Amino acid sequence: MKILLTGSNGYIGSRLLELLLEQGHDVVAMVRSPSESFQPNIKNPQLQVIIADLLYAKSLQKIPEGIDAAYYLVHSMASDKGDFVAKEHQTIANFIKRMEEIKVKQVIYLGGLCSDENLSAHLASRYRTEQSIRESGLPFTIVRAGIIIGAGSASFEIIRDLTEKLPIMVAPIWINNLCQPIAVQDVLYYLVHVLGNSDCLNQSFDVGGPDVLSYKNMLLKYAAERELKRTIFVVPVLTPRLSSYWLYFVTSVNFGLASALVDSVKNEAVCNDKRILSLLPHDCLSYAASIRKAFDLIEQSPLIPSWKDSLVSQDLSEKLAVAGDVPH
Repeated sequence: MKILLTGSNGYIGSRLLELLLEQGHDVVAMVRSPSESFQPNIKNPQLQVIIADLLYAKSLQKIPEGIDAAYYLVHSMASDKGDFVAKEHQTIANFIKRMEEIKVKQVIYLGGLCSDENLSAHLASRYRTEQSIRESGLPFTIVRAGIIIGAGSASFEIIRDLTEKLPIMVAPIWINNLCQPIAVQDVLYYLVHVLGNSDCLNQSFDVGGPDVLSYKNMLLKYAAERELKRTIFVVPVLTPRLSSYWLYFVTSVNFGLASALVDSVKNEAVCNDKRILSLLPHDCLSYAASIRKAFDLIEQSPLIPSWKDSLVSQDLSEKLAVAGDVPH
């Protein structure tokens, strides 16, 4: 198949790119800007790199005809500049228009676990993106995931920073909210196996690991895996802004991302739809196992790609070299 991969330099996209190439697909990887080392270091004849920006419809004319399926792995959550809601609205509108022009046969979107009520600004924006895809008339498959755990993922690095650095935490009350974390390997499994699957067309699926945990329990389970003694006190007085500063000063996230995360965790991220388990049977890693897997990969390759890479570089060459252990 000939596949368009947007977000190909991001945390999920860089790993998915390697998988798709290994499976023999022809991949058109879209990035926003070139780098000196980009083209020479990627010699796979099945890979075509195009420079385009979803915010600018004219640049999307570089996307070639004959695309069978397109992955939409783009969101503006990490940006602390401008209005990410407006950006996401514009990017999905431009994307849909170009996909209609080239008559793509399947759009695959990785969204967030959420209901459609009382959503944070971030989750509401992702839900609107999902709705735009649904209403476009294009054949689609939507995969919704919550907290993704893997070496270099934003969620994992935040959990790691908080637990490694703070023996005692005074945390906001939202830390008691529930989520259903999933290993990055399992997200990739589902993204690969819905591709070209007629049973998955015009469907949306919730995906999650076997454990439903509070954010507090996630921190404590991480501490147990690392043999760290940690105490967490929950207080009701931390405002969203103070909570954002708490993440910003203790972890590696910027303030824009910290604010979006704090705004989002008021919504519990638990699977409501489990149809994917019968359609694509798969044993997902437990939360504890996903932590162990992440550290196994970190020990093997300390420079494994991070969620931050897409903010500072568009170069895929290093990502292809150290994308880590992903399922086939």
